[in-house]
Amino acid sequence: MAALFAALFAAQAGLLSLGPVLPDVAREFGVSTAAAGQLRTLGGLAGGVTAIAVALFGSRLGLRGTLIAGHLMLALGTLASAAAPNLVVLAAGQAAVGGAAGLLIAGALAASAAWSDPGRRGRALAVASLGQPMSWVAGMPLGGLLADLDWRYSLLGVPLLASLAGAVVLARLPRPARSTPAGRPLRSLPVWAVPELLSYAAWGGALVFAAALLVESYSVSPGVVGLLLGAVALAALPGNVLARPWLEGYARELLVALGLAAALLVAAFGVVRPGPAASTGILALLVLVATTRTIAGSALALQRAGDRRLAAMGVRAATGQFGYLVGAAVGGAALGVGGYEMLGVSLAALFVLGTLPHLTAVVSDTGRLRSRNDHRRPPVPLRGSPHAWNES
Repeated sequence: MAALFAALFAAQAGLLSLGPVLPDVAREFGVSTAAAGQLRTLGGLAGGVTAIAVALFGSRLGLRGTLIAGHLMLALGTLASAAAPNLVVLAAGQAAVGGAAGLLIAGALAASAAWSDPGRRGRALAVASLGQPMSWVAGMPLGGLLADLDWRYSLLGVPLLASLAGAVVLARLPRPARSTPAGRPLRSLPVWAVPELLSYAAWGGALVFAAALLVESYSVSPGVVGLLLGAVALAALPGNVLARPWLEGYARELLVALGLAAALLVAAFGVVRPGPAASTGILALLVLVATTRTIAGSALALQRAGDRRLAAMGVRAATGQFGYLVGAAVGGAALGVGGYEMLGVSLAALFVLGTLPHLTAVVSDTGRLRSRNDHRRPPVPLRGSPHAWNES
């Protein structure tokens, strides 16, 4: 599982590296910070398109080949970004970083099921998924230290080291037998992908604007906010551990409970702002709930995909990348119209919309189970009938 943890750590490190140095990049190339921020949008689009390509054609490359290609693309993208002489080359490098994230996320999540025993797949998925929040915890402070030297070091350092380390761990693994996908068709995935896209949009919108809320609401310095966000990412750890026993049989029920809880928390984060400590606490709870919900969504998709795991996780990675873009757009519009209160309410609505299809399915399954049990239950003999034994 170390190779899969490292792949998700590297993918997240690549996606995080640009954010803290956007003002420096803008000054270097003579553009506004908002214009430089579009590099992140480009990376997200590239990641989403690459993930869709994995869903359609990934079986030809295989799980190991997908991960190797992802590490190679991430290394090349970080090198191009750090050495970029102009904004065009930097954009190409960041597009490669986004595409690498699509390959690494899809490949690692699919391999967590394919490379583990049936009874341990939920645990394997949870352990691999820890790579992304741990990249926040370790990568953000290291990237900040490198940025103090030069923004190019920040783009290069953590993502490149993570990619090289992941490739080394992957190379040391025994080569698994290649299997031909023969599982169920993926016709049911769109039904799953739409609510996942909505929920990812809510979570992505919260991540995009969380730092700005803390800075503008409480006049906290960006440096302190960076430390707070790194500490908040630790909240993903207990949820990851607690959810493992439930992923195999109750993934959909987890999606309902955690989705509704996330809606309440993101609304409170935007509307209720009594102080920086309280808001940080609410955000920590949101991280715990939302990241655990993400693992449950991946578990449900893997259960429904049969042997088409790589295709399913390609769709999963695409929902994450495109959901991030949708969340940023919806959150930005809500913030412009009604401030952080409207932001919280809008993101909560996205979480609720993403939960409703799963809630409907749970209610429907419960109704069918009760009906089946009623038909199987023997009739209760009426008092006074020939079969009413021992009435006295």
